[in-house]
Amino acid sequence: MAIILIIAGFDPTGGAGLQADLKTITALGEVGLTVPTALTVQDTQSVKASYVVEKKVIKQQLDTLFSDFCIDAVKIGMLPNTEIVNFIGEWLSQHHLPHIVIDPVIKAKKGFILNESTEALVKLFPLAELITPNLDEVEIILGKKPKNLEEMKEAAKKLKNFGVKAILVKGGELETATDVLFDGSDFYIWEVTKRQLQPVHGTGCVLSSAIATFLAKGLFLPDAVEKAKKFVTLAIEGALRVSKGNLLSHPYTWIEQKMACYEVIRALKRALNRLQEVPYVSPFVPEVRSNLAYALPYAKTYDQVAAFSGRLSVVEGKVVACGPPDFGVSQHMASVVLKAMEFDSEYRSAMNIKYRDDFIEKAKKLGYKIQEIVRKDEPSETKSIEGLSLPWITERAIEQFGSLPDLVYDKGDFGKEAMIRVLGKHPQEVVQKVIKLAMEVFKYA
Repeated sequence: MAIILIIAGFDPTGGAGLQADLKTITALGEVGLTVPTALTVQDTQSVKASYVVEKKVIKQQLDTLFSDFCIDAVKIGMLPNTEIVNFIGEWLSQHHLPHIVIDPVIKAKKGFILNESTEALVKLFPLAELITPNLDEVEIILGKKPKNLEEMKEAAKKLKNFGVKAILVKGGELETATDVLFDGSDFYIWEVTKRQLQPVHGTGCVLSSAIATFLAKGLFLPDAVEKAKKFVTLAIEGALRVSKGNLLSHPYTWIEQKMACYEVIRALKRALNRLQEVPYVSPFVPEVRSNLAYALPYAKTYDQVAAFSGRLSVVEGKVVACGPPDFGVSQHMASVVLKAMEFDSEYRSAMNIKYRDDFIEKAKKLGYKIQEIVRKDEPSETKSIEGLSLPWITERAIEQFGSLPDLVYDKGDFGKEAMIRVLGKHPQEVVQKVIKLAMEVFKYA
């Protein structure tokens, strides 16, 4: 088990500072040691005051922990003044700890100064394996704030001159959140479309402590940053609305998604059992066969969406699975679910069924929300790339309907079978919509 030493400020909201670091390290299954450098008075909107912890107290804590633990990585956050910065530099130089990650916290979002000496802080950089400045911190250090990707790359090169091994410039405030990692020779770029419009408190702390943790686990730096980016994205997606101000980052979302894997598979199996109890559902399976998909919370990629391997077919009038449910086995239905989740994250399930005119008429009678899409309207550039048609159909249907419909259908195109896609929040809801429609069509009670 990896042990990560946190040297940072205390945030009473728990959303940032050493509490957020500790939550992150714990969520990733490792052990965090905490040494506070300052006690801040703040809420989720602004910092009101900061009180520095005495150097002798910090030293006693560090010496005591070092004598008792074998430390695998260090995360450094808020260092409030020149005396503390210089002391931390001396202590680290004496103890030669691995994987030092510095988040150069200098000022709060609304201008409160959290570190009084940038000049002293940059002298720590040669000790670090990585520093993680945001754009405001880059501006304070270099005198110019990057405004785009190319300027972020240029800033990373300049920061390298301070002697640090690698730099991660964080551009979360840009229109497309962009982070640039420079290791002295290569650039690695991450671009994420922002879905959380309200500011989230503590994301920089979560990201840097996650990187330190993955480095302690033995990952190479680019891989550590890659995994940490996924971690902090989930912490943002699951951010808590518990205060009057900004949202609080929520590292537990990582655990929540991991725990959901079992429930997703279980829910698909239960839904299949329900389909198999109703013999008159089998006429709804199309020529290309059906599939039923269910995504993890906050899913972004195909491998986070489960479906039935080999799809659902019909044998002797009964719906059967050609293989067990698993993640990443159905790109087509996964693409429908992922696109629906972009509009409403609760809509995590979908199933494709056969199109017939009477199916649509009966669905209307049942009061289902329905949207037709004409596949001939699909742009040629979308048609020409495998895997883009279904996201286009789903997005267009949602935009035309104005919200998430129950059914999205098209009457096919050249080489494309007409199809209905049933959307829902979970497989039980999707299957119940199909069964209810089947009962209406075939007059079963």
